[in-house]
Amino acid sequence: MIDFGRPVIGLADIHCHIVPFVDDGAEDYEEAHELIKDEYSQGVRTLAMTVHLRYGMFDTPVSKAEKHFEKLKNWLSETDMNDMELFISREYYCDERFEMLLDGYANDSDEVIFDGEKLVPKEEIRPFGKHKCILLEFSSIRMQDSEFEIFIKKASQAGLTPIVAHAERCPAVQDRPTIVYRMKEHGALVQVNCESLLSKTDSKESQTAQGLVKHKLADIVSSDCHNLRDRLPEVRKCYLLLKKKYGISTADDLMRERAVSLIYGDEVGNCKELFVDVKN
Repeated sequence: MIDFGRPVIGLADIHCHIVPFVDDGAEDYEEAHELIKDEYSQGVRTLAMTVHLRYGMFDTPVSKAEKHFEKLKNWLSETDMNDMELFISREYYCDERFEMLLDGYANDSDEVIFDGEKLVPKEEIRPFGKHKCILLEFSSIRMQDSEFEIFIKKASQAGLTPIVAHAERCPAVQDRPTIVYRMKEHGALVQVNCESLLSKTDSKESQTAQGLVKHKLADIVSSDCHNLRDRLPEVRKCYLLLKKKYGISTADDLMRERAVSLIYGDEVGNCKELFVDVKN
């Protein structure tokens, strides 16, 4: 590890489901360990683990997510991969509960009550990095023009940096990619999945992802990996694809510099002498 008092800057993956026992991601610690090893071997040195939070589907308490995350951090610290930085956050589905949590967070409320349950906004909303980033997940089925504006505005006004998760899956973005300009006007960044860019199919998701990158509307590319079977972290493969199609500057911006700047600050994200090389 190179020690300049700052992190070694490998690739960054800020959307993944590696914490076990909390959502539809890693099933156990063994799979989580293998996923981390895979990410590391591909050149990833910054990893934000984004546990799902969706009412009625993924309701894992934040305390449980943190407990399993801390076990992963402790394990990592005892390996030869301890120059990898781990962060925990969540992928927040934009529903009524999350809207109430955002309002409570913005108003510095001690607690809010949703469906008879007491929730503490400052505990439930777990931003990561210097710029207080959170992932916002919207429906992959319904058009949500108004929801985009509502949730992005609320997150921005609460002092958070909203990142729209896998924007290429959103029907509104597929139908009118220029809606991304509105998202950005309200303070959002746009994240695209590796698997969408690497897809061999001619699906709407793949077409939209390629278009967002081609027209410089995407800000960050991440794995959204879940397991070792059919949703693996294909970070290195995607980085090399972007490098080949759009040049190293674009590949570095989408898969390294932007995310690292959001987490550690611009002075680190632009410090190219710390970059870990990604071999062909």
